[in-house]
Amino acid sequence: MQRIIKELSELKDKKVAIVGLGKSGLAVAQLLSSLGARLIINDKKNEDEILKEITQIKESVERITGGGHPSEALEDAEVIVVSPGVPLNTPSIVSAIYKGIPVIGEIELSWQILSLIKPEIKITGVTGSNGKSTTSTLVYEFLKKDGKKTYLAGNIGYPMAEAVLKVLNKEIDIDYLVLELSSFQLEGIKSFKPDFAAILNITPDHMDRYSGMKEYIEAKAKIFQNQGGEDYLILNMDDKNTVSAIEHLRNVYLRKGRLPHVFYFSRFQSVYGAYLKNNEVRFNPREEIPESIFSEMENTVLPVSRFKIKGVHNIENIMAAALLALCAGCKGESIKEAVKEFSGLPHRMEYVREIDGVVYVNDSKGTNVDAVAKSLESFPGNVILIAGGRDKDGDFSQLREIVKNKLKALVLIGEAKQKIADALGDLVPYYFEDDMKSAVLKAKEIASVGDVVLLSPGCASFDMFMNFEHRGEVFKDIVNSL
Repeated sequence: MQRIIKELSELKDKKVAIVGLGKSGLAVAQLLSSLGARLIINDKKNEDEILKEITQIKESVERITGGGHPSEALEDAEVIVVSPGVPLNTPSIVSAIYKGIPVIGEIELSWQILSLIKPEIKITGVTGSNGKSTTSTLVYEFLKKDGKKTYLAGNIGYPMAEAVLKVLNKEIDIDYLVLELSSFQLEGIKSFKPDFAAILNITPDHMDRYSGMKEYIEAKAKIFQNQGGEDYLILNMDDKNTVSAIEHLRNVYLRKGRLPHVFYFSRFQSVYGAYLKNNEVRFNPREEIPESIFSEMENTVLPVSRFKIKGVHNIENIMAAALLALCAGCKGESIKEAVKEFSGLPHRMEYVREIDGVVYVNDSKGTNVDAVAKSLESFPGNVILIAGGRDKDGDFSQLREIVKNKLKALVLIGEAKQKIADALGDLVPYYFEDDMKSAVLKAKEIASVGDVVLLSPGCASFDMFMNFEHRGEVFKDIVNSL
């Protein structure tokens, strides 16, 4: 794939349109402004709101169009950078592509600039429907514990463009960049190539954006589309959709002539990579990898009993992160030490408190059906589940078996509460509540000693909250006030 930016000097005075001025769009604007580009800003926000956000770079701004994405907003653009929240099938973007205007995402732009200013930086990319943030953070912690100069960015909340600007301005000096990557971010890549990549799982999510699972899997598979024989790819052998993404490796081979080193992780079978045996994570290396990596894999064993974070999904996250770190040259001892210290991220199976023998757990990041299933799998039973929110076209009937075995009751909130009740309400008692406070109070009312009250919504948060973090914080504040 031909590069859009061959020299940094090409960006000076180039008219670049930025579609979507969220966190990543604003970071792109700041990066491009520092390189002398002329900016065309387009967002759903009105012009006054946009102006407040771009005060530091207003001298670089050629034109602002707010209130939507009309075709005229992108007139004169020589390159268009689309933020992850804006679908590529937006009519104005489709029209621009038809006209031959290069259209890329924030990750692609940032990677092209980074590869010009410091190409020796090694990049790790982590994607998947669930577990991306935890796994990315684990990789970062493993590399940092090993003494490597590392930075964490991407979908986790720190745009890659922000990290690249810091490298450009010599604010940070790094050798490794770890990126959490969503399918939305991967849609906009052309030549982006991580040295180490992982697909953790692919389960139905964002079906309100994709035409079906095939399109969603294709978006995830783009993470390895430019990898070659010197790179590493980690896949979940237990997830059929992730395994099906392997068919896209044929395209890699046709273009590159060599495939990346492929490793797997599995809780159920011995594989080349990481596997679970006798409650220990063990590693099985391939002969063709460098001797130093082979030796570290062969001699590293991670006892699950020493993991500070609990749950079957976190065993998978640790396996994937450990493989990525080992392939990046990390020592097994560094991984062992970091795993013992890592207590997890907020809003992901986060213990809140125990009240009258009832444990309250915040899993607000559980925004799809599979995430709820994995969370429930971590408990023996007697769970009162608080669920609901804005539906992402999830199939809640897939939870029937685990609900029957694990749940005591359902407390439902948000726009999807009736849909969830229709799918699961014949299995356990359910209650409709209007807000989070009444949901928590209802859960407390029906709970008894030994029960778990779990917030794992299976839905997006935007019908009632700013984001999943806000939802989780509200839940914790209410529980802590009881």
